[in-house]
Amino acid sequence: MSTPVYKKIIETLDVHGCAYTTQHHEPTLTSVDSARVRGVSMHAGAKAIVAKGNKTGANYLFVMPADFKLWSSQAKNACGEPVSFATNPEEVTGCVPGSVPPFGHLFGLKTFVDPHLADNETIHFNAGSLTDSVSMPYQVYISIEKPIVVEIAKPTE
Repeated sequence: MSTPVYKKIIETLDVHGCAYTTQHHEPTLTSVDSARVRGVSMHAGAKAIVAKGNKTGANYLFVMPADFKLWSSQAKNACGEPVSFATNPEEVTGCVPGSVPPFGHLFGLKTFVDPHLADNETIHFNAGSLTDSVSMPYQVYISIEKPIVVEIAKPTE
């Protein structure tokens, strides 16, 4: 069953006339699970993290390869204030943790993308659901979302 966010993503991609594929799969709760069911590397997964500014209370979306983690000092430099993981991203996005897509504009969020995601010609992400993924060209994603591309992540150890 598709979610309202999934439908918004598909509508957005269709309006832009871009190429993409969808995949319905078993629920995936981790980046490792998502990469496994999609049959792709973790580096090709676009992990989206909702964070909250510690000074302003503004919410931000940070997007990076799934095998990377948020680099707090770089995230602070990018948005101009210290950030913490949002305590309830579902309130902000309507998506359960692990299903937040890399499209912050759908939720009124400023989006920051780590340049390492560009290592991939195609990116893959959960699309507002733990059971539905979208795969699309990275460059098309950038042209639709128009994020700020800045170093915000580092490889997991």
